[in-house]
Amino acid sequence: MLQLLVQRGPLARSDIAKELSLNHGSVSRIIEPLLSLGIVRELGERSTGLGRPRVPVELDPSSRYAVGVHLGLERTTVGLTDLAGRCVRTVTENRDPADSAATVRRAAELAAEMAVRAPGPVLGIGLAVGGEVDRAAGRVARNDVLGWVDVEVAERLRERTGLEVVVDANVCALLGAELTFGAGLGQHSVLYLFVGNVAEMGFLGRPATGPDSVIQGDFGRILVPGLTGGGHARFSEAGTDVALLAAARSAGLAVTSLTDLIRLADSDPVAIGLLKARSVQVAQVADTMYDLMRPRMIILGGSGAPSGRWLEAVRDRVETTPPRSLVLPRSGDDPLVTAAAGLVVRAFFTTGTAREGAWS
Repeated sequence: MLQLLVQRGPLARSDIAKELSLNHGSVSRIIEPLLSLGIVRELGERSTGLGRPRVPVELDPSSRYAVGVHLGLERTTVGLTDLAGRCVRTVTENRDPADSAATVRRAAELAAEMAVRAPGPVLGIGLAVGGEVDRAAGRVARNDVLGWVDVEVAERLRERTGLEVVVDANVCALLGAELTFGAGLGQHSVLYLFVGNVAEMGFLGRPATGPDSVIQGDFGRILVPGLTGGGHARFSEAGTDVALLAAARSAGLAVTSLTDLIRLADSDPVAIGLLKARSVQVAQVADTMYDLMRPRMIILGGSGAPSGRWLEAVRDRVETTPPRSLVLPRSGDDPLVTAAAGLVVRAFFTTGTAREGAWS
């Protein structure tokens, strides 16, 4: 019901009953506790001219909050997000990625400070990090970029804050945020392709029976054309941001970030050519994954399509993927923090708690 109100609200009880195939009594039994807790609220009566006036209800996004923690390569970012996925406050600190104990300890301190400053009740803490994550145990099983192996995360944050903690990999958190507040809202077959310094995917598909299933993986081994011609190579070698910036510098462009390259592509033919070549690579990856999984929607995250212009460039180059199934993320200005907090919000919408189990 909460997910429906995010997607379609405000709605009258009769509309909720129809959408969820419930009777009016069942809807009232669910809504009344939510009203008393302030999670949903009633709006003024609206007359349709037929029968009794309707009293719509809507989610109150500011009734509860979630803390999101993202552990990047060199920075820890902590934010506070409401139930609609709006990030209302963030703080970022640089750190030594090799010191896992100090990183987790400081992240717990920042999360505790963020929770104390929240303008309303906090449901819990969501933490997103790259690599292989053991969601049930709340630990980072392996992250080659950070050099972490079997690092306990959830218990340390829980001890410091007293809040429930949900931990997941970046791409799964990003996919979850899109399903909860973004482009994938209401969808049940969504592929998220994240292109950055790594190439990762997350897929949510609904089988004929049983709960939603999530697949996390790496598409870096897919062969794609080189950025400057000359055969094919793995996407992990030829298509990541590292490879793109290296190709730009080799071509004589003074760029230190992808933002620099995108800005140059407003007029510079070399920058335009490189981003067109990247669009060909991303289109080939999308076609390959579409042939394997047949998702209804493919979300191109990271730098896979950094703007509407480059989304259209990918759409123009796909062969088997329906072009309109390719979309950009819509889950916030600070996507990884929103995604981390979204782990908690999605669990709350799905199970009524912030505990692990958001995907079931």
